Amino acid sequence: MDVDVITIIAKAVIILTMLPTAAAEAWLIRAAFQAIGRNPKLEETLFPKVIISVALVESTAIYALVAFFTL
Repeated sequence: MDVDVITIIAKAVIILTMLPTAAAEAWLIRAAFQAIGRNPKLEETLFPKVIISVALVESTAIYALVAFFTL
């Protein structure tokens, strides 16, 4: 295989790894809103944890983006 073909395949795989991170962020935020909707007193303790969790999930997409542009 040519190096260009391998690079294109690698970039396609990287793009496919970025899609589940968007779905995971949406699922995480939806679950947090549902929990706050059921028990509004949780908002003060839950909100910082959700922000940290979203940042950790987003870091996976950022690593993939860096790898995409590195190739």
